[in-house]
Amino acid sequence: MEFDEAVDGFGSAVAGAVGVEVALSPRKVEFARAVLRRAMADAVVDRHLEVNPVIGTKRPKTVKPKHTTWTGVQLRDFLDSLDEADRWAPPWLLAAATGMRRGELLALRWADVDLDAGMVRIDRSVTQIAQALTYTSPKNHERRDVTLDGRTLAAMRAWRKVQLGERMTWGAAYRDTEGLVFTWEDVRPVLPDYATRAFGDLTAGREIPRLKLHELRHTHATMLLRDGASPRGGQATRP
Repeated sequence: MEFDEAVDGFGSAVAGAVGVEVALSPRKVEFARAVLRRAMADAVVDRHLEVNPVIGTKRPKTVKPKHTTWTGVQLRDFLDSLDEADRWAPPWLLAAATGMRRGELLALRWADVDLDAGMVRIDRSVTQIAQALTYTSPKNHERRDVTLDGRTLAAMRAWRKVQLGERMTWGAAYRDTEGLVFTWEDVRPVLPDYATRAFGDLTAGREIPRLKLHELRHTHATMLLRDGASPRGGQATRP
C-alpha cells in the first residue's frame, strides 16, 4: 500500500463520520492504529518521514465483558423447568453438566459418547459462516473426556432412543452421514446461531437472570471453582 493511498483512504473513512458522535470501540481504534502504522511505515520507506510516529503509541485499553452466571439454585431451577419431551432439553442439560461450548455440543457424535461408561469425548467443534458449517478441532485444541453425572447420563440415553425412533420414522429419507447427537427430526444439523437464539429465548422472562448460551459454560466453571475443582479437569458438575 502506498503512503498517499493509505492516508487518502483513512481520511475518507474519517470524513464520512464528521458531525456524528460515535464512541469507537477499542477494536476499531486498534484497527485504525494498525492502518496508520502501516501507512507511516511506508512513508518512512519512501522518505516522506524519518521515523514512524505511531511506534510507541499506547494501545487502547480493552475491557473484558462481564459474564452473567447463575447460582447453583438458579441453575437447578432452570433445569427442573425443562420439558423432558423437548428436544432441546438434552443439549442444555449436557452443556450445564460439562461446560461444553456451543460448537462442541453441535459437533458431538454418538461415536464420541460412551453411554455404558458415562463418558463423553470432546474431540471437535463446529463453526457457522452464513449457512455453511465447518468442523474443526475444539477451541485451543482442548480435546478432553468428561464424566457424566447420573441425571445427564439418563437424559442422553433417553435422547438416543428418541433419535433412533426418528430414524425409523423417516426411513430412507433419514440420511445420517455424521452421526451427530443433536439434530433436527430429519437429521439435519442444527445451526449454532439458532441454538444461541433458542437458549436466549428460553431464559427470557424468568425470575432468574437471562443468560447467553456461552454463559452456561461460565456458570459451570464457577461451580467447579466453588467446589475446589479445576474448570479444565473434565469432571461434570451435579446440577
